[in-house]
Amino acid sequence: MEEPKTWRELLGLVISDPRERLRVAEVVGVNPVTLIRWVNYKSKPRPDNIRSLLTALSRYRQPLAMQLITAEYADIMDDVPTFMDIAPEIPSAFYARVLNAHTSSPPLLRGSSVSILILQQLLEHLDPQQVGMVAIVAQCTPALNRGKVHSLRKTYGRGNPPWGNVEQHTLFLGAESQVGRAIGSGRFTAVHTQEDRSRLFPMHNYTTEGQSAIAYPILLADRAAGCLGIACTRRNYFTQTHMDLIQHYVDLLVLAFEHHEFYPLQDIELGIMPPAWRQQPVLASFQRRVTECIIDASRKRMPLTRLQAEQEVWQEIEEELLRIPFLNGSS
Repeated sequence: MEEPKTWRELLGLVISDPRERLRVAEVVGVNPVTLIRWVNYKSKPRPDNIRSLLTALSRYRQPLAMQLITAEYADIMDDVPTFMDIAPEIPSAFYARVLNAHTSSPPLLRGSSVSILILQQLLEHLDPQQVGMVAIVAQCTPALNRGKVHSLRKTYGRGNPPWGNVEQHTLFLGAESQVGRAIGSGRFTAVHTQEDRSRLFPMHNYTTEGQSAIAYPILLADRAAGCLGIACTRRNYFTQTHMDLIQHYVDLLVLAFEHHEFYPLQDIELGIMPPAWRQQPVLASFQRRVTECIIDASRKRMPLTRLQAEQEVWQEIEEELLRIPFLNGSS
């Protein structure tokens, strides 16, 4: 078969498969019909679409895709980094380490042990030159009285510079966030520039340093426990190879959660969480409130474990944050 001579011809070959058409449209962030219009010269993509398109086509002889796109959009492609080769699979020995952590850790430590192990390996694998990457796990906040899930809470995090002490910063996330969008739809979401992030998620982001960002729901069949969020300091950093790898790491993260921590997707109805700066005064009261909760329960002769008290306080804080008036564009 003769090689395509333009990026439109290459795109036409790829999206001739309906499944690939949907995948490319999702990565680029456009309607599948728009891809067909590009192929038929009926419309032209925006600059950010072009950069995202390179990511979507990266599994199809990336050097050719880069060459064909650059031929028409040389100025746009100037800021696209040269992607380094990374191992396309998770090392087999790492699976054994995760399984060992899952089976040998005490129940109370299993979630943190498995999550942190996976986040550390993910950063080493996806950011071998430490250009700057952060990964977080945002977990569903337990629903009150078996009701709906209204928020996610960042529980674990690891990052390379310029991110530091990521694991020490708790944050609630809702429908205004990228991880909220991913878990709400049950599918991954990707943005490739800071401009895209500002346009799509102007209210709230879990990081301010990132350019590219991607979020994957942590799913067990049709139930979700939370979301994995990753950001990088480079624009257009995540190729299809990265995305495939991230999905494998997300599959492993399922082992970090107990069965009761997964919620049916139809029971997840996220509210709007305020920006981080408005959350901090409320979050700062957490330890004091947990102590007060334990003391109060003891006085009523209904003693609580610290874990139970913490869960009650997190739910109280969630309710308080959800009541803070929504301010469009606040950050």
